[in-house]
Formats: sequence, structure tokens, C-alpha cells
Amino acid sequence: MCSGQRVWTLVEVRGGPGEWRGAEEAWNREEWDFTDEGLRGAGWTAGVLTEDPLSRIYAVEVRVGGAAPRAEREAEWAVARLADVSAIEMYPRMPVRWDRDRELLPRWRVLTTDHRPPEADEEPSTWLARRQRQWRRRAVRLTEWTGRYDTGETVLGSAEEALALARTGWPHRDAPRTDVAVRPLDGRDGRPTVARRTADLDRRLTQILGLVVLTGCGAAVAKGTQGPVFWLWVVSAATSFCIAWWLGGRLEQVGGETIGRLLVALLGVYVVGVFLGWSLDEASGLSRAQALLLPVFVAVAVGMSLLVRSWTSSTHIAWVGPAVVAVLVPVLAVTGRLLHWMYGDELGLSTSEMDVSGIWQAASALKLLTPMSALLLVPSAWAIARHWHLVRHGGRFSAVVFAVVALLLALNAGSLGLESPQRAADAVKAVARQGGGTPPSYFGVEPEWICLTPTVPETELNKQGGILKPRRPYVTFGTTQDAVVVWDADHDRKLLVPVKQVRTTPADTRAARASCRAELRD
Repeated sequence: MCSGQRVWTLVEVRGGPGEWRGAEEAWNREEWDFTDEGLRGAGWTAGVLTEDPLSRIYAVEVRVGGAAPRAEREAEWAVARLADVSAIEMYPRMPVRWDRDRELLPRWRVLTTDHRPPEADEEPSTWLARRQRQWRRRAVRLTEWTGRYDTGETVLGSAEEALALARTGWPHRDAPRTDVAVRPLDGRDGRPTVARRTADLDRRLTQILGLVVLTGCGAAVAKGTQGPVFWLWVVSAATSFCIAWWLGGRLEQVGGETIGRLLVALLGVYVVGVFLGWSLDEASGLSRAQALLLPVFVAVAVGMSLLVRSWTSSTHIAWVGPAVVAVLVPVLAVTGRLLHWMYGDELGLSTSEMDVSGIWQAASALKLLTPMSALLLVPSAWAIARHWHLVRHGGRFSAVVFAVVALLLALNAGSLGLESPQRAADAVKAVARQGGGTPPSYFGVEPEWICLTPTVPETELNKQGGILKPRRPYVTFGTTQDAVVVWDADHDRKLLVPVKQVRTTPADTRAARASCRAELRD
């Protein structure tokens, strides 16, 4: 995992000087900073820990990746893992995470003040004069908010610090300025508030967005249900929105006054409207399946991004990247033909008897890989669990659980993908037996009804696979260089007829059953 958190951990090393040197060398290899705190029970640990001349206490800066919550637990696992690898008896005793979240300083724009009316020495005596002065001040303030008098400079800090920085002589001024002021750029006007943090704001905004999406998904699923299930999804959607509303009200603590409950409400209404299909063209919105799969897709995207981020910060990418590319290129090439091979096998057709372009082969590969992409749930779930320190790196039990889940998903996804050619072939056979209907296409293979009129005596026809009946329409899969490929429903197999011995014409499909009588009269 990438080094995102720093956890100072008291580590006890037992076994004497040799083990102590070995632990220090192991920490140096991991690039962990450490300080020697003395023997156990001596120094500041006297009266805290029992004395042991063969045990030494160190303060080790353990660097771990992932989220800040539970980072202490990850530091314990890291020390225990290093102890197992190094065969040294070391024990984490007290992990403390450093808070590295940066403060969000208010931003201010510098503006000139020459346009402001001079302050009167005395308060206006009449009500009308006081009102006129108030309106002039409001008009000036509104004009300043438009940026008309901005100098283009920006300063960061409290209101007092910002004004002092704007008026200072730095960097190339002869003397401090007095004809400038500052105006807030992020909605904060210098009121005393809780310290704002960057990661805290990002985390809350992400939580709000995720809860709003869950609200829309719950509403979309509830739309297609009835009874108790309907109310269950309605309550779930309402709960998600209420939590998002509450988080929106707490954004003021992290510097987000301009993104509060009003914007959360507007975002929630917009997302729910899109998911339910509230539009001028009366769109149907998301289906139940789409609404249920959308959070899964988001989780997969988040998990894979976390996985890639952790790999790119380690040495795995040096050999995993080229290995993955080397494997994917031939796999994609074979996958692009696999479904067509299976489709042709169900109908007794060879690939040369089906005219399929490379674009449709790529589309069939995408069709097969789509259900197989369910396997991405496994590494995504693993990456999310590792990011939040829910599973231990290298834990046998968690590895077995994820392996079993991956196997079940692979079997299920593979069966879904490989059943597609058989269903398509069975549909074509059914249409041919019924003698009517539109034959379904399959990734570039376009079956259609045609009529075959012999141009030579029937006794000279060189038929392969059955007997040609000229007055009967056939489903064809195309024409090779030498023969017309049709499906013989009587014998449930393909029939090849030489191109030079027949004339092909489209069958009449306007009625319930296809017909060749009009073509034969011609």
C-alpha cells in the first residue's frame, strides 16, 4: 500500500543485543525512522512496564497506506508481519497516528478602495439620509463582489492576516499600501470557526455524493416494487438523504459554507429526478437492475483505483504491468472469436461460412468479458477492505474467503457468457422450423429469409447436406466463395448449394410465414 499515514509506535524487542541490532536493520530496510527509548522498565518506562534487561523499547515511525481510521491497527499488523519475516521477537505496544491533514486557510481577493465614499464625521440627522448612506454602502459592496476593483492578487489567512498581507510592502513595493482591502473568495468572512481540514472536507463531500447516489438508486428500485418492499426501499432512500442533509449542514466546520444543505437538497432532487426519469420527454429512468448495479459499478471503480494506486507506489508494477499486457493481448484476440466459434458449432457452421468483421468480433469479446467483469468485484472489495484496514495483508483466512468468492463468481459469470451462443442458435432454429418470423442476428451474423431457384435441372444440383426444395424459403447465413449456406429445418443441419447452380432472391416476409411463390412466378 502507498505510504499515506505515519503512525509512531512503541515497539518492544526481546532477546538481547543481537535481536535489537536485527530489528534496527529490519526497520532501516523498511525506511522506518526510529529512536531508542532504553531498556524496558528503565527511564520513562520505569513504573510503567516491568523491568527486563533483555527487552528494549523503541519509538518507530511505521508508514502505512490507506485511510486514517484504523491506521493504528494497520501499523500493528505491519510490525507483526515484519517480525514474522525477520524472525525477530518484536511487539507493538502503543501506536499513535500523526494527524497530517492540512488546514484550509481562507482565501481573499485584494481590491482597491479609492471608489468608496469617504466616511462622514457625523451621523446623518434624518432618517432618509441614513437610508441613503446604507443603500450606497450596499451598492458599493455589490460592485466589489463583481470583481470590478480587484487587483488580481490573492492572499490566504485570517481576516486580520489577509488585510495585513495585502497592505505589506512585499515583494517590490517601496512602502506599505493603505488604499487596498480584501474580500472573501470561499464564503468565509473571518468569523471564528473550527479549524478546517483538506482531507476532512474531501471525505465529507465524497460521503454526501455517495449518499445522494444511494438515494436515487433506492427511489428507482422502489418505483418498481409494491407492498412492504416498496416502503423498505423508500425508507432506505429517505435515510440516505437525511444523512447527506446532516453532513451538508456540518460542512461549515470544514470551510464549506457555500456548499450546505441547500445545495445538498438541490443535488438530491436532481439525482432522484434523473434516476426516476423526470424529464420533458417522459423517459422511463433507470430500471431496477440498473439501479441495483450502479452502486456495484461505483464500488468496482473505487476499488480498482485504490488497487492501481497501491501498485504504482510499489515494485509490483514493474513486473505486473508488462505481464498483464502480455497476457491480455492474446486473450482478447481469442475472446473476439470464441463466441462466434461456439455459435457456429451449434449450427454446424465454420468461421469461413459466417462473414463477420473485426468490429463485431471486438463487440463479441466485450459481450463475453462483461459478465466476466464480475470478477473485478473480488480485487475491488479486497482493495477497499485493505484501504480501510478491515483485512490483514497476507492473512490466510481472508485470502481463502476471497478465493472462494472469486471461484463462485467466475463459474457464474462464465456460464452466463457462454450460454449466449446457444440461445442465439436455438432462436434461429426455432424461426426456421416455424417458417416465419425475423431470424435474430448475432454479432455481425445476419440470418435472413431467401428463396433458391435452380438454374440447372434439379438432378444436376450438387447439394451437400440435404434435399433442396425450391418452393420453400430458407434461412441463410451468407454466401461463401463457392456455395450458399442455408439452414435445413427438416434435417436440423446446414445445407450447401453451389452458387453457380441457383439464383437467390429475398423471400416474401410480409405475412406470418415466409413465402417463395411470387419469386418462382417471376
